Amino acid sequence: MTFLEKWLYIIRNCSFDNSYKAAWAKAITEIAVEYDFHEPIGSTIKIGLEDIAKKVIRYYFEQTIFFDLKQSPNPNKPPKIVSLVKELITEYQKATQCAQPVKWFRSNIELICETQYEKTVKQVKTALKADVSYRFLTVEGKTVDDIYNYERNADFLSIATNNMKELKGNSLIVFDAINYRWSQMLENFNHSPRICKKVKIIDEDKVRRKPLTKFFQLIAAENPDHICFHCGNKIIDETPAIDHVIPWSYLYSDDLWNLVYSHQTCNSSKSNVIPSETTIQRLEERNSKLLAMLMNQGQSNKHVSELEMAINNGLVRKFWISCQG
Repeated sequence: MTFLEKWLYIIRNCSFDNSYKAAWAKAITEIAVEYDFHEPIGSTIKIGLEDIAKKVIRYYFEQTIFFDLKQSPNPNKPPKIVSLVKELITEYQKATQCAQPVKWFRSNIELICETQYEKTVKQVKTALKADVSYRFLTVEGKTVDDIYNYERNADFLSIATNNMKELKGNSLIVFDAINYRWSQMLENFNHSPRICKKVKIIDEDKVRRKPLTKFFQLIAAENPDHICFHCGNKIIDETPAIDHVIPWSYLYSDDLWNLVYSHQTCNSSKSNVIPSETTIQRLEERNSKLLAMLMNQGQSNKHVSELEMAINNGLVRKFWISCQG
């Protein structure tokens, strides 16, 4: 079997004891998507367990704070990592004095609960060492070889550069397989509907759409001629549509950094398709130009501040990678 076939084999056949293996596989795949490859052929890449832990915390944070999804069959003894994430959520809600669900990238939790967050990362890292790192490779009592190398209690695992590239190149297939398996697991532990969508934090009925007219003049600062972001042609004889480049159903939010002018037909035809990396690069370039023009005009408001924050924190790319998984 190829590396990809082995990776998918593990995902499709991992046990239903809890969802740790699904979270582990998703984190490593996401790290592959984010990785900027410079290593020569035949080399290996080290992945820190701390980096994996941070992503696993995010997955459980969102599934818990939105839907409180159980991650194992025993409700009286939840998995250690889930308990740690729940403690982090409690601290966050105390600090913000708000129990409203929030997406991880909007929470700013790493700063608001810096001490508790760093403590949780260390604890989750320890749990991953003990319960997932080497057990992930075992399916039905047999070890799947040539996936990655890991020495017990180490802080890193090493994986062949070619295998990482294969993960990145096939990430959508892998994410679909992980989400499907994760959903299968949760259906055994939860009785709430729409588990598959909740695994991806997509539940269109939970948030009401708001009009986007307030963004019209802001977008015009960079695009006064009303050029369609998608087809590149001028929008004539119709009011430009304001479109979410990363679909609204993935973010549940209207943000200037994700809004562009579009033909009505271009907007309709793209539907909820996840944009390509080229489109994301164009959006990042547009945002930089838009911020510069708004600041030159002396505009200062919530939306301009959020645009600047999104650029400084790379939110476009972070959300794009996140919505693939």
